[in-house]
Amino acid sequence: MILQQMPLIEALFEYIKEDITRYHMPGHKGGQGFNGEILDSLAQIDVTEVPGLDNLHNPQGPIYNAQRLASKAFGSDQTWFLVNGSTSGIHAMILAACPPGSSLIVPRNCHKSVINALIMGDIFPVYILPEYDEDKELVTQVSPLAIEEALERNPNAEGVLLVSPNYYGMCPNVEEIANIVHKAGKVLLVDEAHGAHFPFNPRLPCSAGELGADLWVHSAHKTLPSFTQTAYLHLKGNRVDKDRVSRILSMNQTSSPSYIFMASLDWARYFMEVKGHDLLDNLIDNLEKVRQQLRRIGIDSISNSIWPEVKAFDPTRLVLDFRGLGLTGYQAEKLLRDEERLQIEMSDHRYGVLICTVADNRTDLQKIVQACQNLWQKHRGNKNIHFPMSISREIPKQMMSPRQAFYSKIQKIPLNESQGRIAACTIGAYPPGIPRYCPGELIEEEGIEELIFIHRKGGTLFGVDERNYIDVVVE
Repeated sequence: MILQQMPLIEALFEYIKEDITRYHMPGHKGGQGFNGEILDSLAQIDVTEVPGLDNLHNPQGPIYNAQRLASKAFGSDQTWFLVNGSTSGIHAMILAACPPGSSLIVPRNCHKSVINALIMGDIFPVYILPEYDEDKELVTQVSPLAIEEALERNPNAEGVLLVSPNYYGMCPNVEEIANIVHKAGKVLLVDEAHGAHFPFNPRLPCSAGELGADLWVHSAHKTLPSFTQTAYLHLKGNRVDKDRVSRILSMNQTSSPSYIFMASLDWARYFMEVKGHDLLDNLIDNLEKVRQQLRRIGIDSISNSIWPEVKAFDPTRLVLDFRGLGLTGYQAEKLLRDEERLQIEMSDHRYGVLICTVADNRTDLQKIVQACQNLWQKHRGNKNIHFPMSISREIPKQMMSPRQAFYSKIQKIPLNESQGRIAACTIGAYPPGIPRYCPGELIEEEGIEELIFIHRKGGTLFGVDERNYIDVVVE
């Protein structure tokens, strides 16, 4: 095979040859979460809607039965298989619950798919800020009080969307928020993309469906043994029309759904029902030992931190604070990859996030400890290069709806010349990982300086191209 003529295949094969220990999604970790028969038959099960194999957009046979089994496992009244990722489920939730011209209360740290759904549905956002821990320099979660106040100020909003858990494993008080939302006669939508494993062990946070969510999404490929781009959408109760959800999914999912993807969703549910409880017990126990070992060399985690707005923390999410080694998260991620052949999911100016799943065994997890011990040996003399974070606690002025901004005439201008203009895209930085400006908002000098400062200190900007240009609405 002449790999030079197939650059993507060449890059993938090179990654395999590096023998990287994977602490990133997908949750099957290079196939460790699948049985051999499935992996050996991938080409054979890549089929289409022939007799006997059902149709995702009108399921009456094996797909229908597989979805019903998933519904039972995840505690929903109805579950849909998603082959366009949890993004398609988030779109379907919002578009089914919110008619055009309505508004939805959303946290500022929502996924970009939420913003895109607002654009598609001509839905006006009511943004609320999650809390921020200045000492830990972490955006945490939205509080029930913030939700209650937003509903009082916006009585015509259709409902509330939550992110639970966030990338760092923090869950808000979904049950209390659900009671507030339902008392106001509204719907609760939950982006639970990172919590698909929650229903399979009582030592994990309760899933949103148990706590009162009307619609919630699970990204199967993040924490379950399922292929990338696979997810579940769940509905409970009658506050949202399930037929409308189905119609929207038929619009925003491919008309040629992958049977490989759907089969992996069926497998993931079965595997977790049969083995998930015990494997999650082992994973949680082993990760607690890992945290204890890492604390001895000055690498702390956030799992023991307490915030009133955080009801629960996912013990399978390993978040490491590299400040004690005098390293940024960015530096630690690169060193772990280059020197230890260990790839983490993401990093910021201070933390590294590792996705750990039932496909990780004790030997794999000990590689984390050994790799970090090696980092400590080589870099413990580093001067602490930490820089203080200061992020705005103000939500910019909304000058037009996200849809109006998206469909306006747009031009690219330098970020440092954008004061007084209206953002046409989502612009922000890691850290803190939440948008500084969303489509339709007025760009102010303070926000520009904040973004430039973070970028100079090693942060990563999004919505900004390689020339530091951004999209703004033409005046």
